[in-house]
Amino acid sequence: MNRTERLLDLITYLLNAKEPVSWQDIKNHFPEDYARGVEESNQRKFERDKAELISLGIPIEYQSGPEIKKEGYFIEKEKFFLPAIEFTPQESSLLMLSAGAVLENESFPYRDQLESALHKIISIQHQNNAPPAELSIHFSNPILASERSKWIHEIQDALDRRKTVELLYHAFSTGETTRRKVNPYGLIFRKGNWTMIGWDHLRGDFRSFVLTRIRDLEINQKRPGSPDYEVPADFSLRRYQNQQQWEFEYHEPIEVTIRVSRHRLPELRPQLAHAQALNEQNFKLKVTNRSGLLSWVLAQKTDVQVLEPPEIRDQLREVLQNLL
Repeated sequence: MNRTERLLDLITYLLNAKEPVSWQDIKNHFPEDYARGVEESNQRKFERDKAELISLGIPIEYQSGPEIKKEGYFIEKEKFFLPAIEFTPQESSLLMLSAGAVLENESFPYRDQLESALHKIISIQHQNNAPPAELSIHFSNPILASERSKWIHEIQDALDRRKTVELLYHAFSTGETTRRKVNPYGLIFRKGNWTMIGWDHLRGDFRSFVLTRIRDLEINQKRPGSPDYEVPADFSLRRYQNQQQWEFEYHEPIEVTIRVSRHRLPELRPQLAHAQALNEQNFKLKVTNRSGLLSWVLAQKTDVQVLEPPEIRDQLREVLQNLL
């Protein structure tokens, strides 16, 4: 039995036990794992397994004491299972209304999963109110939704099996179409588009790929049952979900210093979470999407000024002149 199976079986055994189980009970139940060889080694093996389960949030405890009928290990079920999810009738009706609008679009990539989730919501509700008659939700452009999700099934398959993909990608920033080899690490829905985050073999770094700009995509067919890569333990999609316009990987990085009006600081500070604060109003940004930075600065009107470098100030001035 491999370690993962052993840990799962140990959880099941403790959950099904009607009373605390002793170390001898555990050895009798898992003779191949905890009852072979040196006793001290078996105990250390069990302690390592128990420590890992506890680190994962499994509440394994040991019961002992003079008034205890039987000493031993147990899992307190009240701490193990999450409380049942309950929605108010109004919440469930709005959830069903929103999900129903999505289900109208057959091209939505997670349609089956959403339908399953909707059935679960309905099954746990004691009462469901009809959605307000004045409220309705519909897809305004199903063709656009279909274009957004064109490659998502293939990418999800590659993610599940950790297979490298080769794609033909049209970069908006350069207008160039290049063939790229990518290890997909995750999918996010950002600013109205599905975006794949992965390791780009060509650039030797993480990159974001908007699905609507993918012209062709192929999954590596070699060793279909074996993964091509492992996702790093410290990788997180959250950073990419919260990326600002100037942080999209389009250009070579450049440092830009900006000054923010004092009265806008509370509003804009969350968007500057990755910026280096030089003082109360001045911030240094690492910019990899110059056009995105220019759009953001212009949207702030006179409340954000570019101080450095001169080339960004010149680009901003040129954009303003073209608008006049």
